[in-house]
Amino acid sequence: MEIINNNVSESQEKSKKTALIIGGGGGIGSEITRSMVKKGIKVYATYHDTSPEPKLEDIKGSLLNLCKMNLIDSESVKDSIKKILRDNKIDIVVFSATLPIENKPIMKMEWQDIEKHIDIQVKGLFNVFECLKEQIANKYKTKFIIILTEYVVGKPPASLSHYITSKYSLFGFAKCMAVELAKYNCTINMISPGMVKTDLISNLPHKLIELTEQNNPLKRIAIPKDISNLVLFLSSDESDYLNGANIIINGGGIML
Repeated sequence: MEIINNNVSESQEKSKKTALIIGGGGGIGSEITRSMVKKGIKVYATYHDTSPEPKLEDIKGSLLNLCKMNLIDSESVKDSIKKILRDNKIDIVVFSATLPIENKPIMKMEWQDIEKHIDIQVKGLFNVFECLKEQIANKYKTKFIIILTEYVVGKPPASLSHYITSKYSLFGFAKCMAVELAKYNCTINMISPGMVKTDLISNLPHKLIELTEQNNPLKRIAIPKDISNLVLFLSSDESDYLNGANIIINGGGIML
């Protein structure tokens, strides 16, 4: 594991909070990273150890740290988080990891297609949680924010069963965490975005994206900033009484 401190010529800022952003180099994760750093939160943003370093040159200061991590390798996760915990308690965990989405009909799906998504989502979160058990057991206030998808509500679209199944699995695990960890001063909340304008949807048919925009009351799909604004609220003390909530953010595409 390697942690890169993006330290430039600014003065060392003291942050009141520390956040671990799993998938901090992705389309949503990188925007969350930017928003948190701007709020004075010390951020450890992870990216896969075989991927290039995320392009976050626009974030300046000593609050940003980039961490290589193989999320499904428990030793890689343990090594990364152990090094972070030497200097900081982790106040906020944002779980925003996912694999590229391939449009694939269920009749052509193989179990390996589903399994690799479940590994990233559920095993990945479990590996992170394992490393924070001691902190949580000591009732250190810890907030988990899990990025899901609006597809865990209502009728799912076709040809995304691998992705949707993994998100439902993550949803179930996160709700169980919310029930059992509340007594340890720990909250777990979820965000279910509609379609978001990131590289993640680059493999989806353009016609599907256009149709989603046309059918949305706001006539657009989400941008990463829409999600990061909500993450900032859930990271704040003002959200302390929220636990186990799944907040749908999709411009009214689905109304409950």
